[in-house]
Amino acid sequence: MKEQAGRMRYFDRTPIRYRIILISALVMASLFLLQAYMHHYVYAELKAMGEFNWWREAPVPYLNFLFWALLAPLVYSILIRWPLNERPLWRTIAVHLGLSLAIASVHEATTSAIYYAILYRIGDFKLEAEYINWAVHALPPAILSRFMEYWTLMIVLIALDNARMMREKQTQLMALRNDLQRSQLNALKKQLQPHFLFNTLNTVSALMDENVNDARRVLARLGQLLRITLDKEQRDRVPLQREIDLIGNYLGIEAVRFHDRLQVTYAIPEDCSQAMVPSMMLQPLVENAIKHGPGSTSSAVDIAVEAHRNNGHLHLRVRDNGRGCADIQKAVNGTGIGLRNVRERLRLIYGPDAAMEVASPGGQGFIVDLTLPYRSKDNGHETDPHDHRR
Repeated sequence: MKEQAGRMRYFDRTPIRYRIILISALVMASLFLLQAYMHHYVYAELKAMGEFNWWREAPVPYLNFLFWALLAPLVYSILIRWPLNERPLWRTIAVHLGLSLAIASVHEATTSAIYYAILYRIGDFKLEAEYINWAVHALPPAILSRFMEYWTLMIVLIALDNARMMREKQTQLMALRNDLQRSQLNALKKQLQPHFLFNTLNTVSALMDENVNDARRVLARLGQLLRITLDKEQRDRVPLQREIDLIGNYLGIEAVRFHDRLQVTYAIPEDCSQAMVPSMMLQPLVENAIKHGPGSTSSAVDIAVEAHRNNGHLHLRVRDNGRGCADIQKAVNGTGIGLRNVRERLRLIYGPDAAMEVASPGGQGFIVDLTLPYRSKDNGHETDPHDHRR
């Protein structure tokens, strides 16, 4: 930090932007001048103070505060060079006391010289022994005032520096958290993709001995799946319509395998088709429907994929009428990774703003409901029509 401060330009050596310090000095000087004017306005007649002299009163607060603004980078550099928590403490305090007294003396000598020059110009100060003696006797108490102002400025700079370091730590923490979430999401996606590819290749293997033409159709569908998947591999979120196309190809593969025993219906309104959803999010859900549907029973199975929008949220549902499960928690936490990964990805991406519910009414079929914030893709950028802060 010391080397960095040494390379910085003088007016950059502050915990906040220098223009904020300068504006604050101007505001404080104006307030002090206004206070002096109001005091004169109230007590002018009572104390026979005469007319308010702007040339005599205005330079005092502006010279004082603007000169402290000029010295603020120097005071901050001193704080960085000799932090008050540095050991041995007595030596650090001694350095600060000496420097503060020197800076207060320079401040008062410089501003007093400028002020007396202004008074001399308007005829309120003369280069005579009486005036000069008065100015010299006024110097020590004024230096003491500047000394106290120095330590007030030091305390303010310490508070601002602590706030700056806190913001930097929070920024670093958020960056680390985002990196961690991105790594976890990538790990989950890579876990899901081999999962569905393994199941699909098993389907092709089973068909090779039964129907070569169907196996070719499945391989053609698999090629389309891979093209979509690889094209979107680096994108965490995609339009819902792309997800529907993805699972449409997957279910087309399974329809070849199960023939007339698998019926699939879609209910995706137009206002939901461009909603942004996590890529590969629906794939594990339809795999689960296949696993507990035609994959576990000889009866015909209906699978429905539905979506609707409500109160700034997108609601997705995948339901089937296959073999259900009496213990839902066991099904979610069982050997399959699909449902667990969907829940984990929702948590990582949306936190408490998303939810996943799994039900098997009466132990017959599965219903998986996903709720996530509605965001649409507008001109290539992800937007939230209900978020007015953007």
